[in-house]
Amino acid sequence: MKQLKTLLFLVVFSLPALAFADLTGRWSCNDGGSYYIRQIGRDVYWFGENSPTTPTWSNVAVGQVVGNQINLRWADVPKGSIMSSGNLTLRLDTPNKATATFKTGGFGGSVWTRP
Repeated sequence: MKQLKTLLFLVVFSLPALAFADLTGRWSCNDGGSYYIRQIGRDVYWFGENSPTTPTWSNVAVGQVVGNQINLRWADVPKGSIMSSGNLTLRLDTPNKATATFKTGGFGGSVWTRP
């Protein structure tokens, strides 16, 4: 009986992470950017830019999926002209939509979608 309770506990508390198990792909954001996300287990990496040829901004981020959130540390890279950095927390609304709930460093985007 104890094993069954332990298994039930693990299944119930793992469901939010399992529901959003594969975030890898190209995402669009309401900041006009494209974000190329790779997820390996709970680890998340991205490269984002507003133009592939002459971007005003481009950034990288690294973080982890925790339940239905992604906690990220991001930084602009010199492909663009803006040089900022900060923290970002996204809420996974569906497997194809994420909404920013916390932003620092002047990050502009707030809603990401995946076609």
